[in-house]
Amino acid sequence: MPEEFVLVWTTSATQSDELGWIMVLNSDRGWELPGGKVMEGEMLDEAALRELYEETGLLGKAKALDSTLVEGGHVVWVEVEEAPSPISWPSFDRQIDEVGWCIEVP
Repeated sequence: MPEEFVLVWTTSATQSDELGWIMVLNSDRGWELPGGKVMEGEMLDEAALRELYEETGLLGKAKALDSTLVEGGHVVWVEVEEAPSPISWPSFDRQIDEVGWCIEVP
């Protein structure tokens, strides 16, 4: 049985129009949503908040969960208090080269 994983769709609580979301630059896979494996005994929202902090340094509140968007995984919507910014920052995670807001759809 494959391990459960979460992807973290992170938006800003300061933006009512949901402008922007957080992306991380994984050194092996390129730009992607923060996320990772769910640890044994961990709730999905707990896993999402842990992964978000480990990869971005941000704390947030889990708002919703969807287990139908990604096969074998769960997407957790998290809001953070930080406003979107065009300036990226480094990650605590050595596999993540950069963290930033995606303000426009590529």
